[in-house]
Amino acid sequence: MSFFRIISLFISCFGVWSGFCISVGAQTERDSLTSSSSVQNLMFTPYIAPSYSPELELMVTAGALISFKVQPDNPMLGRSSIPFSIGYSTNNSMSISVFPYIYGKDDKLRVLSRFYFRDMPDNYWGVGYDAGNRTSSADQTTNYHRRWWSLEGKIVRKVTNRFFVGLTYDINETKATELNDYMKAETYVKQYGADISNVGLGFILEYDSRDNVQNAHKGGLLSVAFSEYNKIINISGYEFNKLTLDARKYFPIEYRKTLAMQVKTEYADGAVPWTELPHLGTMFDLRGYQKGRFRDKSMLFGIMEYRHMFERRRINRKGNYESPFGVVGWIGLGSVAPAYRQMDHWLANFGAGIRYEIQPRLNVRIDYGFGKDNQGLYVSISEAF
Repeated sequence: MSFFRIISLFISCFGVWSGFCISVGAQTERDSLTSSSSVQNLMFTPYIAPSYSPELELMVTAGALISFKVQPDNPMLGRSSIPFSIGYSTNNSMSISVFPYIYGKDDKLRVLSRFYFRDMPDNYWGVGYDAGNRTSSADQTTNYHRRWWSLEGKIVRKVTNRFFVGLTYDINETKATELNDYMKAETYVKQYGADISNVGLGFILEYDSRDNVQNAHKGGLLSVAFSEYNKIINISGYEFNKLTLDARKYFPIEYRKTLAMQVKTEYADGAVPWTELPHLGTMFDLRGYQKGRFRDKSMLFGIMEYRHMFERRRINRKGNYESPFGVVGWIGLGSVAPAYRQMDHWLANFGAGIRYEIQPRLNVRIDYGFGKDNQGLYVSISEAF
């Protein structure tokens, strides 16, 4: 399917995304989507739409976005959201996703989680830049079948105005079958096997000055997280740890026009299974690379993205000139290596996307990204970072 046919398909489905909205209860809020003076507290937006990624190919997805405020009368509190979906794709993949983002009273407690289930054909290139850079061949070199699930997230509590401290968790399981000949002989797969389970627990410190966690226009985030795997609750017998640093900054250029920047790194140490190595290619980093193609014990990337929401020529139902449509463009650079001092190969990334605001400060995003010998189109709710 050509790039232009895919784009046309997604644009034609905007009406499906935005055509339904069921709301209960009212509150006053400036950025309403439903009327000029008020927005409902509990909002439920179902949808049926296509999505696409290099791993899952073309997928038909059904789901909904639920959003609400724990304190409807608190204009400073962000809307909690629970997007969820189930899909089936042209390469016979099944996907289930649930992303609860809950903000407690006065934003003193945050619970942010991601649940994934995938039953899908997948690809494994190996470990390191050179392995990821080799040619993919469907018969023997990369293809296998993967059935996996993951529940990860954090629970943080505000200790001062902008500082948060809390716990992180990551519980996952992978069952790999139909291994290609390369995988059967590859060192990491031979050492850790094809049936892998992990439980990771850790702590996190954050400085967060963003005006909105899921769609920031200004402010920034500095996050440091450390997790121990299989040490407190030992399932696989393989013990390792991960250190993650995440820095983000948002510069308001004009109203609803933002320059967003992110630098993130992850380092893993110990007996790290091949499924848990830091990697690039998700919908949250270098969009366009196939997920897991480049993996190693050290990962680093940086992204700069311009976000532009349009203005209407005529006043809308809300009494202003805001349009629900917008566009973005980004450039990025990333690398993987056994250690940071060995990062001498860098992966370029760039792309553009469309935004459609379906609920206050919650966007559907359609991104098309390009990388080295890779490209991909992604559809999800909320921004990449």
